[in-house]
Amino acid sequence: MAFHFIAISSDYVLGRRVGWHYASEGKLDKSYIRSFMEKVEQDCGDIQFGIHKLSTESMDWESVLEKDSFFQDVIKTDNVEYFIKQITGGKELKAYDVAKFILTFTPISHLKLQKLLYYAYAEYFLATGKKLFKEPLVAFKYGPVVEDVFYKFRSNGSSSIDYIEDEVFVITAAKITATPSFLRIISSEDGLNAAKSILKVIKQYMVYDARELVRKTHEAGGPWDTVYIEGKNCVITDDLISQYHHVVV
Repeated sequence: MAFHFIAISSDYVLGRRVGWHYASEGKLDKSYIRSFMEKVEQDCGDIQFGIHKLSTESMDWESVLEKDSFFQDVIKTDNVEYFIKQITGGKELKAYDVAKFILTFTPISHLKLQKLLYYAYAEYFLATGKKLFKEPLVAFKYGPVVEDVFYKFRSNGSSSIDYIEDEVFVITAAKITATPSFLRIISSEDGLNAAKSILKVIKQYMVYDARELVRKTHEAGGPWDTVYIEGKNCVITDDLISQYHHVVV
């Protein structure tokens, strides 16, 4: 006999529900549940979520679904931090969110990552007229850069960033699993269009190596070439992107 404790937030972006799942073959550990509740209250404040307790023959999530179809569309996790991030995360994307999503496809260098971020931003801006993220793109020596992402990954130098996400959400109704970075993208304010633009850029530009992408972003008359002044980190504006990339992207 297995016992299950499930905390479900119904206030989830795009109308989906996310649940924290704890199971035990014996009695549920009340102190463990209490620590979860205290952590959620500390980090989230007055967040409303439903509490469910039931017993099945197995600790597996599938046994919960077999017993009660109410849980079919719940995105399940047993990681408290990810649960909290999902129920409190804002709709506004950060450049770092986009960078992590890109890195889930294949290990790439920091230099290449920055170029893909730039093209993803340009693609989305041209498609929607809106910013993919609010952090500015600036002109470094080797092309457009988001400084926040630069400082997070600069310790990698020229080595590939081997980024692996250690959690997977289960979306049972859709019969798929999804990484946190993917859910972060699609749960943003314009998530489907954001994902579409990022995936288009990955398909189009991932085949190039970092040097080729540097060469492309350095083309004469382009946004980087227009604003670059050595050591100044000048901002590449949306106006420049729209003037140039409607021709080449």
